[in-house]
Amino acid sequence: MSTTAPVPGADPWLPFPPPAAAPAPGAAQGRRARTRLLCFPCAGQGASAYRPWQRLLAADVEVLPVQLPGREGRATEPAHTTMDGLMAELLPVLAELTKEAEAGYALFGHSLGALVAYEAARRLEAAGQPPRGLTVAAQRPPHLPLDREPVHDLPRAAFMTTLGLYGQVPVELFDDPAAVALAAAALRADFTLVETYAPAEGPRLRCPVTALAGLADSSLPPRSMRAWQDLTDGRFTFRPVPGDHFFVGERTDELVGFLRSALGESASP
Repeated sequence: MSTTAPVPGADPWLPFPPPAAAPAPGAAQGRRARTRLLCFPCAGQGASAYRPWQRLLAADVEVLPVQLPGREGRATEPAHTTMDGLMAELLPVLAELTKEAEAGYALFGHSLGALVAYEAARRLEAAGQPPRGLTVAAQRPPHLPLDREPVHDLPRAAFMTTLGLYGQVPVELFDDPAAVALAAAALRADFTLVETYAPAEGPRLRCPVTALAGLADSSLPPRSMRAWQDLTDGRFTFRPVPGDHFFVGERTDELVGFLRSALGESASP
């Protein structure tokens, strides 16, 4: 769970502009087109989680961490509790970003962020702006029912304790009662969105989908993520990764290498 306060930017949705790409060898221009990767973090986390990706992928991929309301520099804004409410604000921003992506765009989402990325991909495809790919991590496919009781409406103490048992809250958070109080409201909103989201009827995605599963993730059986293949007519890849629910932050080098390869940018001129 991220508590880093970002430097305020001109756009609250995009607090961290990506670094410029280095000139390609022998290129006449100092600028090169890169695939734009829109990144959505897990429940309770902010856009700063993806700042290391910006540096590591700068030569090939333009990483844009998306800051949702209710976290980091937007902590005073209420977090959304419904996908439709979030999309009403977010989709116009994403539509503009994808139109500007000269080499196309892709989406990455971790846990809560996987559902946001998936719904964004569906709506953008329907609007004629299909992504080059969607990568989802540590989240059940949204057409499958919850395999546990919902937690978003539990009393605060039981809610936080249950998240800790599921491995979806860092244990060090519980050492600070003030941090628990601050985190509880935003996490409750996030879990309300996750547990009540049901995609509307519509066509399957056409883009490639990759599902990343933490082998030690106690919040869902890794094999359940194979069902993401039911949601696309494009190529599907299932990739188990060592680690628990937070493997995205723990295996950065491995994941960015995989994304660079998957987006096919490493050999671009």
